[in-house]
Amino acid sequence: MTAKELDALKGVDIRTVEKEVLADIREVEVDRSLPLEERKRAYLEAVGNPYAVRVGDMKVRVRFAEDGASFEEVFENMLRNV
Repeated sequence: MTAKELDALKGVDIRTVEKEVLADIREVEVDRSLPLEERKRAYLEAVGNPYAVRVGDMKVRVRFAEDGASFEEVFENMLRNV
C-alpha cells in the first residue's frame, strides 16, 4: 500500500461508514511465524482500512499524534505483539 493510498484511507469519515463493512479486529488473525513485511500485508488485506475498524458493534477510528510515533512504527510494534 502506498503513502497516497494510506492518506486516502485516513481521510475516511468513520461517522458515515456502515459498521457492517468494517473489519472486526477481534476476528483478524495474523500468522506470527510470517516475516514482519508479510504480517503487515496480511493485516492490511484482512482489515482493508487500518484507520477504520470495529470491535464488535463499536466503530473505531485510529489516529496518531503529529509529534508521536509514525504509523509505520506503531503498526510494526502492534504486529510484533499480536
